[in-house]
Amino acid sequence: MTRLFGVSVFTGKVVLVSGAGHPLGRAMVRRLSGFGARIVAIDTEAQAMHRLAAHRPDRIEPLALDLTDPEACMILGESWGGEPLHLVYDFSALNAGKGGIGQVAARSDGLLTSIARGLRAGPGRAIVGLPDDEDGAVSGMLAAMVRQWNAALAPAKLHGVTISGATKHWTAARLTSSGDLMLALSHPVTRALAGGVVMKDGAWAEATGKDDDGGC
Repeated sequence: MTRLFGVSVFTGKVVLVSGAGHPLGRAMVRRLSGFGARIVAIDTEAQAMHRLAAHRPDRIEPLALDLTDPEACMILGESWGGEPLHLVYDFSALNAGKGGIGQVAARSDGLLTSIARGLRAGPGRAIVGLPDDEDGAVSGMLAAMVRQWNAALAPAKLHGVTISGATKHWTAARLTSSGDLMLALSHPVTRALAGGVVMKDGAWAEATGKDDDGGC
């Protein structure tokens, strides 16, 4: 059960979730479909996306797509066109072992390039999950990208969320806590928050007491 108030605002929204094979991506797709949103779930593994869509086939459309492939991104952009897109959650950078820093950037950049017209038409909100790497190279680069893309996507807004320990300890409580932050950032209640802001997920979990690193 969600702890977030006012979830009816997500009913009927058009939502794209990239990196939907990540635990947080899967959890967000399921929650949003339960709120009545229409979702396009994107990841590279076709079977995994079809299994995810089977939970709510009336509301979840699976799409196997490699966002590092420029041609695939171009096809996505052309097919989507200027159709209004209300929400985007990009977790593609959180998938460990899927390329180096260049490919991490290419996945998010390819996605945002493809659906920029739809986000502007929404006008939508986009939330990018950033890995909390030890040396800060990847998260720092993606934080800069968040600021640049936010300016380019106006009147849509783009926010970043740094996920601490992004590749481990995904308990049910952790998924709910992180998901609540993502949903809050895309909820009208945070309309006054400036775009281009990067937040830390750990701070939210600590403040709410929802994070449980018992492991899973």
